[in-house]
Amino acid sequence: MRFLTWIFVFLSGFVFGQSNSLLYQVKSKDKKVSYLFGTIHMIPDSLYYFPGKLDKIISKSDEVILEIANLSNQSSVMKLMLLDSGSCFDIFTPQQKDSVLNWGANLLGIKPDQFEKGFEKRKPFTLLQLSFQKMISGKVRMVDMEIESKAQQNKIPVSGLETVEYQLSIFDKIPPGELAGFIMETVRNPQEGEENFQKMVHYYHQQDLESLANLILESDELGSSAEELLDKRNHNWIPKMEELMKAKSCFFAVGAGHLGGSNGVIELLRKRGYEVTPVRY
Repeated sequence: MRFLTWIFVFLSGFVFGQSNSLLYQVKSKDKKVSYLFGTIHMIPDSLYYFPGKLDKIISKSDEVILEIANLSNQSSVMKLMLLDSGSCFDIFTPQQKDSVLNWGANLLGIKPDQFEKGFEKRKPFTLLQLSFQKMISGKVRMVDMEIESKAQQNKIPVSGLETVEYQLSIFDKIPPGELAGFIMETVRNPQEGEENFQKMVHYYHQQDLESLANLILESDELGSSAEELLDKRNHNWIPKMEELMKAKSCFFAVGAGHLGGSNGVIELLRKRGYEVTPVRY
């Protein structure tokens, strides 16, 4: 599985080792109830599914908590994707750079020198993001933004478990050589990344968690980044979630890849004494 697909998992995620649902009821010892939902960042409109039951749960919540709030504020995000100095293509050898420029130019239907000029001030991981966005044709739905919009329509407060600054800083910690390797793999094997992406979208739509788990576990490419991308963040979220659930009925919506496994949010909440059960919707 390509690192491009792992970016998809990181921002939108999947569950492994859990029952066949993306929605969970979280009940504390004093019987206060909140909900935990696994999201997908981007999905074709034809596969978008947001039933009335899920909408009703959100409307009855005291607060909606996403990984990052105010997702519609794209201007601040774009600034964080720019380099302070140097070029996006400094991490590549001359031969690799030529391949990347031709690949990017072909994706966008422009000349290589135009592609270089347009991306030279952006951080290298945005090259992967570009390829991912090109995999979806037609109208796209962003589940996180849909949830935020529904909360706002019901005048429900929306907050985030972390900042976009922190989330994007994780990519800055990936050694340049490793990142260059991930990008070159995508450049050389675009079809494999696209096939995996289509499988993941299909499995998410079907809530086929076992197949999602197998697809994710086929790859060890996340390597040393796994702890920073998933485990560490999961542990950081638990005390924040507990504090919020003390006084409110919350609806948490995070990338579903954060939910499962021994260091996933579901298991960490259970270890803290919460009753976490799947909900069909």
